[in-house]
Amino acid sequence: MNYNTVKFFSMILIMQLIGCSSANRVVAPSNESRALDQLVATKNYVIESDWASPQVTAAMASIANSGLLGPGNNANNINLIGNPNFLKVEGDTISAFLPYYGERQMGGGYATDNGIEFKGIPEKYSLEKNETKQSYVMKFSIKAEESNETFDFIIDFYSNKRTNINVNSSFRFPISYQGNVAPIAIDK
Repeated sequence: MNYNTVKFFSMILIMQLIGCSSANRVVAPSNESRALDQLVATKNYVIESDWASPQVTAAMASIANSGLLGPGNNANNINLIGNPNFLKVEGDTISAFLPYYGERQMGGGYATDNGIEFKGIPEKYSLEKNETKQSYVMKFSIKAEESNETFDFIIDFYSNKRTNINVNSSFRFPISYQGNVAPIAIDK
């Protein structure tokens, strides 16, 4: 090897070491992240989603191509502003009313609600804080009693109060939702 080749590979190695070491640095807590810590600790909050992102399948592409999704929407990004939706955490109880866009594999029938709806105490619940990013990841499974459908949720909470919900179902293709988390208003 000549001197220029050795110098080139040395520079690449140094840049990789610097890049990898900065990726694992813990972010110092901010006012936003402390507010998120308090909100999550209360176990009394609601997530309202602005966007739904279904898995793109041939059927979803056909619906998008037909123009049925409306302006500004496409097969993998549907605007939910103006559509009622929520995921609430009230103590140990979690409830949801989320519109579903995508393909159902089995279950359901005529005159049944096609959204994701449930209320109950989840199974396999976990909530972990990512100190590096000052964010949280909640994971749980829950069964909708009316349909015997099981949902697996992974919810990412970010310090700016944004959320990302990923839902896997026993009867449907996966879908994700992007929105905001806020405390539940207490009526007086």
